[in-house]
Amino acid sequence: MKTYKKVIESPRLVIEYDNDAESPRKNQDNLGYFYTKDSNYHSPDGNDSDIYQIMLDTGDEADNLKDYLKRMKKRINAETDEKVLAIYPVMKYEHGSVYYRLGEAHGFDYSNNGFYIITDKTQKIVGTPKSRFEKVIMQELEEYNQWANEEIYSFVLYNDKGEIEDSLGGLYAIEDIRENLPDDWKKEDLQEYLK
Repeated sequence: MKTYKKVIESPRLVIEYDNDAESPRKNQDNLGYFYTKDSNYHSPDGNDSDIYQIMLDTGDEADNLKDYLKRMKKRINAETDEKVLAIYPVMKYEHGSVYYRLGEAHGFDYSNNGFYIITDKTQKIVGTPKSRFEKVIMQELEEYNQWANEEIYSFVLYNDKGEIEDSLGGLYAIEDIRENLPDDWKKEDLQEYLK
């Protein structure tokens, strides 16, 4: 482990979980809208849009999932300036941590929790072809899972005098830190620096 001396030996690199990281659903283009129906949580894309309200209203009216999807699509198309290209059910697993996945599930720790809704407007911004919708959604959900479970990293690199040389947060993989370090750090085990 690389250290510097300043009264006592300290690591030159400090890696921590970034508890201040902003949700990946904010300030970046996403393929669609990710809304959940948790009563105790805010929906990942907020609770104040017309599409979110339509999702809630049609859930109270629907007899089954197929009917729910049909009603939701019809109302979004009729009541907003967007046209639905696809709607995917999203399930939630919660047991200590929380994980969202595409699909449906029922069980003690599982629930059908919400939807990922792709419209002509959101698809146009991102430009993802329909053949890649599910792959992109799974990547977005995985990023959101990491953020929701505070598995985002930040680092501070000190010089030999103990002064900050570089720092950065909001990194989704510990190996992303390596790209921001000088070449002499390429072979270091970064896990040793995680606090």
